[in-house]
Amino acid sequence: MIIENIKITRQRITLLGELKLFDDELSKDNCEEMVGRLVSWKLGPLKPTRHFEMVYNKEKKQVEVDVYVTVSIQESSESHIDTVKHIFNKLIEFIMLYENEFEAISKKS
Repeated sequence: MIIENIKITRQRITLLGELKLFDDELSKDNCEEMVGRLVSWKLGPLKPTRHFEMVYNKEKKQVEVDVYVTVSIQESSESHIDTVKHIFNKLIEFIMLYENEFEAISKKS
């Protein structure tokens, strides 16, 4: 797994965390199972809003994952620094879950 980018930007009324990673070790056959295993992260508590997209790039023979975490600045009771920490922690949580599930799928194969 290679993490290409992690960033947190301020939009008009939200703070948006983005993570982009690539994985050339996860096979195309295991990609669908991995998506199923990661859905629980997306379906957690309603705040912050979380989303990820995972596709298999046939040309590069690698999985490409984009992860997004969004917090409304107006609805957040935390300071901006605490909100940024919270977003960053959610992105790191995704990476840890991805690694754990990748290991589980690898052992199964």
